[in-house]
Amino acid sequence: MSMLPSMKQDDGTFSPWPNVDTLHDYLAFLQNDIATLPKQKWGTEVAVIGAGAAGLVAAYELLKIGLKPVIFEASNRIGGRLYSKHFHDKNGEPVSAFAELGAMRIPESSRVFFHYAELFGLDYDALFPDPGLVDTLLYYQNDFHWWSANEPVPEAFSVVDENWRHFVKPLAEKIHRPWREGDLDTVARTWQHYIEQYKGRSFYEVIRSESAVWFDEDLDRFGALGIGTGGFGPLYHIGFLEILRVIIHEWEDRQKLISEGVETLTDHFYTHQVKTPMGDLSLKDIDAVRLNTPISWISYRDGNPTLRYIDPKTQQEVRKQYPAIIVATTTRSMQMMGLTIPPKDRADLLSTNQKTAVRNLHHINASKMFIRTETKFWKNTTLPLNIQTDELPRGVYLLDYPQTENGVVCMSYTWGDDSIKLIGLSPEERFYIIRESINRILPELGQHLIPVNDEIIQIDWEAEPYYYGAFKLHLPGQENDTSELYYQFLSALSPEDRGVYLAGDSVSWSGGWVEGALHTGINAATAVAQRLGAFVPEDSPLSQKPDLYQYQ
Repeated sequence: MSMLPSMKQDDGTFSPWPNVDTLHDYLAFLQNDIATLPKQKWGTEVAVIGAGAAGLVAAYELLKIGLKPVIFEASNRIGGRLYSKHFHDKNGEPVSAFAELGAMRIPESSRVFFHYAELFGLDYDALFPDPGLVDTLLYYQNDFHWWSANEPVPEAFSVVDENWRHFVKPLAEKIHRPWREGDLDTVARTWQHYIEQYKGRSFYEVIRSESAVWFDEDLDRFGALGIGTGGFGPLYHIGFLEILRVIIHEWEDRQKLISEGVETLTDHFYTHQVKTPMGDLSLKDIDAVRLNTPISWISYRDGNPTLRYIDPKTQQEVRKQYPAIIVATTTRSMQMMGLTIPPKDRADLLSTNQKTAVRNLHHINASKMFIRTETKFWKNTTLPLNIQTDELPRGVYLLDYPQTENGVVCMSYTWGDDSIKLIGLSPEERFYIIRESINRILPELGQHLIPVNDEIIQIDWEAEPYYYGAFKLHLPGQENDTSELYYQFLSALSPEDRGVYLAGDSVSWSGGWVEGALHTGINAATAVAQRLGAFVPEDSPLSQKPDLYQYQ
């Protein structure tokens, strides 16, 4: 490990790369195919469960080396939590405007994401309209605080801002300083020190005890609106190390807006032709995806894993063996497939510690509501493009997608406890309450919130079948659980390998971010190649060290 070239972008700015918990350079590995498959294995079918980012990147890379991925998707669409849902015209046909129901902003430090975005020609020039980057209204305890673009936070938040930066900036700089020079040994030692210092401690506990002295009012303000960037209150119970990961990886900085929708990444994984030993092919060309096909059980016998599912065409139960299976779903879905309770006459697919981790890792809900307006009414006005508030909407965003003349308004973005307050209401009831709240905060904006064709698009990920939550965030002390699941793919190196490999952001070190899903998908694909006898390069993900850190 020792030293790598300076971690700077082409423009000279620092980029915290690779991920601090693994220090594995996926970009270098992805310059070539992930493996070389023996000719006799070309065309071998392997199963992938889940057509989200992790499942599709795994299938895409496996197709390139000559395998034939069969992707089982429980829902009626590909993309998973990359979900750019289009609005419709009066005839029910989709229009160019869309709502980003899942991932909607990608930080520049997501370098594997942008590796593929470049390959597929995605447009990501625009920055996402985050608070403070654009004119922002902070509405807190019925008071207005205007925050002009690229200016310091309003005075009411300056103390919280100063104390927060005073606390976290030295933590980040202590690890960024060696990182800039590529001294990953020092990065690893520093991160191990942070693990020992903060393991088992919640976000709230740490800022209450170790940051600059805050009064209760400051903590309430920080919980409601952060430093004006969005409330941290729903995350106070999360382990502080999760928050520290966000800070040191700069996941909240320089976030990009994908103009045609984040879901275009998974669309391209499916449709983009690649050179394979059998000729130029795409996953679409081989009809790789089986939609509306949830897996009811995964088991192992006679040396291979077996899937059980209902064929949507015949409605008959099917049991089929594959030499390898990638499970690229949420951990909650993994439980539903029996990964934690194998039949008595079958072998275990996971270790006791891995099964415990699948059961225990903490997920939270996230909810969004969008409408489409006739025009981008905020053009040539003084309206803020972002509102952050302690009222029910919490986050409001006015989104300018270049391919449409319509405006797209995210009327509410909430997570954690805030996201379940209205979960029992119909879309129409919730829309009325949210619009009335915005109208009372800023009538000049509220009067424009008239949805075209009365179409309201909303989502509650907790209530979505086959997802059962939006994303994973560690509770204090759960780092070891993620370590158990993240490194599970290394079972491909073991004589006891069962041929089942876990993937998805739920088993990654960056739950809730597409980047983590991509890393784990590549991990699992490499494990499949190893199991099938491929030549795997020395710098593959299989070279990662599960004992790099001591999390317990």
